[in-house]
Amino acid sequence: MVFGMAYLLLPSYVGRTLSTRRLPGVHFAAAYAGTGVLVTDGLVGLSPSLVALGESLWSLGVAIFVGTLLWTVAPAVVTDSEIVFRSADRPQRSTRLATMLLPVAVGYLVVGTVALLSMVTSLPELVGRSFPTVVHYYAAGFAALLIFALGARLLTGFFHESPPRYLSWVVLLCGAVAPGTLALNFWRPPWFLVGAGLEFVAMSGYVGLVAVVMYRTDRRRTGLYGIALGALSGAVAVGAVTLVAFGVGTATLVGVHVDVVLGGFFLLTIIGYAYQFFPVTNGQFPGATERTALTTILLLAFGVGLQAISAFTAYSWFHEAGSSLAVFGTTGYTYLMARRLLG
Repeated sequence: MVFGMAYLLLPSYVGRTLSTRRLPGVHFAAAYAGTGVLVTDGLVGLSPSLVALGESLWSLGVAIFVGTLLWTVAPAVVTDSEIVFRSADRPQRSTRLATMLLPVAVGYLVVGTVALLSMVTSLPELVGRSFPTVVHYYAAGFAALLIFALGARLLTGFFHESPPRYLSWVVLLCGAVAPGTLALNFWRPPWFLVGAGLEFVAMSGYVGLVAVVMYRTDRRRTGLYGIALGALSGAVAVGAVTLVAFGVGTATLVGVHVDVVLGGFFLLTIIGYAYQFFPVTNGQFPGATERTALTTILLLAFGVGLQAISAFTAYSWFHEAGSSLAVFGTTGYTYLMARRLLG
């Protein structure tokens, strides 16, 4: 979903559409095949050569993604660099900063892929060589920073409310610096603590951005609840692991961090924006209502909440129940989106 929205949105900011319709299909085929191999390895264990094949396929997909965007965007920017800032007559500086950070997010994707390839090839260790390092380049650097940067623009575009500039600057600058600091110094103080603190500030500021827009707007659509719950989940997830980094919390909070950042921040945010871009009420099929869409969001949010709470209780069924609710929520979302997009 993140790749798809990048294909849709990033070229539009320079007044272009994708230069090719075929390469994204090749990208997704390679990325899904590579991911499938890596997931299978995590479940049953595969030979090192197959794991290397999976990582190479994923990396090929990333290379196609970046190359396709460059092929589309670079000529327009080289010809007229000011085109990036013409989305409004007098764009705010925070909007300009958000646009400038989009290639930084893509850069983190490239750096993470270099780190991934260095794990299975003879590439030198330039930017780290561990799986947690790769994950944080991807999750905090590419996906989260892209959410921050696009969110600074999309929240205003969808709901016609501009959050405070200073809050946008805090979110964007901290969100841009934190991933590199975290990934390069994973669990190594003092810089890991700096990165964790910056990421927590960025995520908390993002919650503030969403809260301000949600309070001010009179266009409170279903998707906004997913975006808001996703932002809140992100703050909880980053806050939990920040406590561990500063020696306050226990290792249990690391599990909470993983569950909530993946199932809460990323999934709820993706679902929220999906419902904004593709309102299910425009479809003519059973369940195409705002209430059904909101139910899928609440099922997922409540499920993720139970998963987080289970870490502090002796009742294992909390986690199982939370996982089941999350599956129900995402299955309902899949049904609604499939019917909405496929007709």
